[in-house]
Amino acid sequence: MEKGADIDKTVRMCLFHDLPEARTGDHNYVNKKYVTVDEEKAILEQTKDLPFGDDIVNLTHEFNAATSLEARIAKDADQLDLILELKGHHDSGNPNAKKWLEYAMKRLCTESGKTVGREIMSSKSDGWWFDDDADWWVNGGK
Repeated sequence: MEKGADIDKTVRMCLFHDLPEARTGDHNYVNKKYVTVDEEKAILEQTKDLPFGDDIVNLTHEFNAATSLEARIAKDADQLDLILELKGHHDSGNPNAKKWLEYAMKRLCTESGKTVGREIMSSKSDGWWFDDDADWWVNGGK
């Protein structure tokens, strides 16, 4: 959706940016207040014997720096994943999800990401699969 972005690079960045978490765990914002994780050590050890390991390390560094368009798109994709999850919690009645959603929305950086985020916020989280077609839910689409 963002003009001028290298789609292949963006997809690879989306695929690999969380690779260190396979060794460090996926720490939430509360954990990060108390735990120091050495993602650099993890990614270097994970990729050291791969012929394309340097590519993965460079993509991870670029993602974390968020200076390129591709990195900002990948960061937005990561946040949109969280926003979709939180929207489901919000629509199910979790009172805390509203505040978490506000912060996640503020982390979006591209115009396309912000547009998608607003669309998520204005939609029902189950609207894509649970519509008013009660007959389908009774008869299983027969």
